[in-house]
Amino acid sequence: MKAKILYWLNFLWSCFIAFTFPICFGLIYLNITGHAKGYNYDLGGEKDVSVLLGFIELIIWLAIALPSSIYIFLKLRKKDKKYLFLLIALYFLLTVLCVCFMGGFAAYVKSVFNIG
Repeated sequence: MKAKILYWLNFLWSCFIAFTFPICFGLIYLNITGHAKGYNYDLGGEKDVSVLLGFIELIIWLAIALPSSIYIFLKLRKKDKKYLFLLIALYFLLTVLCVCFMGGFAAYVKSVFNIG
């Protein structure tokens, strides 16, 4: 019983991480590239702080996201390959759903990469 509860908590946490991935990726990318305040703003001396903050955010996100995802993937790998592919499809679907809630792919690419 305890193992099932642990599995489902990790599964829910992994789904939450997959849903918020575009937001976290955008923030980390903008900080690491030095565009944390937008593409038309010159950070000047704050650029080093922004890059350092981006790397700290990346490490924190990896520490939060990887353990539960690895746990879920290892558990499902033992069962059957089709469950593993379903999980990957679910993660992809949750990521796309978050991008749709943020205004669509074009708005996401415009806000993060300044393309379009």
